[in-house]
Amino acid sequence: MQSTTPINTPNNTQNFLPFGDGWVLQDIRMKASTAAVVGTAIGVEVASNTTTGYATLMPATNANGANFIGILAEKISTTDTDYATAGKSKQVWVPINKNISTAYFTVGAGTFTAIDENKVVSFHSDSKSLAVDTQGAGAIIKKYINSTTGICVFDVPNTVTA
Repeated sequence: MQSTTPINTPNNTQNFLPFGDGWVLQDIRMKASTAAVVGTAIGVEVASNTTTGYATLMPATNANGANFIGILAEKISTTDTDYATAGKSKQVWVPINKNISTAYFTVGAGTFTAIDENKVVSFHSDSKSLAVDTQGAGAIIKKYINSTTGICVFDVPNTVTA
C-alpha cells in the first residue's frame, strides 16, 4: 500500500487538503482504471442514473447522486497492480460533519477575492480544485487566504438517484 498524506500536512499537489480535526481516514471502494493524485475530490460513481457501488473523481456537480465522499489520501497510478480492478480499496479522508469539516482548496477557474466568502460554487472539471465563479453544489467557501487558495466546507445538499 502506498503512503497516505496525514491530515493538516501540506502536500506537493496543491489540491484539496483536509484541515482541522473533522476528518476520518476510511478505505473506499474505487472505480477501475481511474488515476488520481492525493488531494483529489472523490464522489459516488453514477452510471445510467444509478449508483455503481464505487467511488470515482468528483464531477463538476453532484447531479443524479454523484455526491461528495471525501478527499483522496492515497495516489492512484496507472502502474498500480490493482489499477484496472473495480472495487480496489483506497484511503480517503471523509468529513465527519460536512458543515464543520474544513479543507484547503485551490482555485481551478475564476477570479477569487475576499468577497467570495460564503459563496456556493462548483468543483472544477479537474476534481482537484474549485471553479470559484461558477455557482453550483460543490462547496461553500468559508475563508479567503489569497487569490489562489482558500478554505471551504462541503456542506451542500446530496442529490438522489432513482
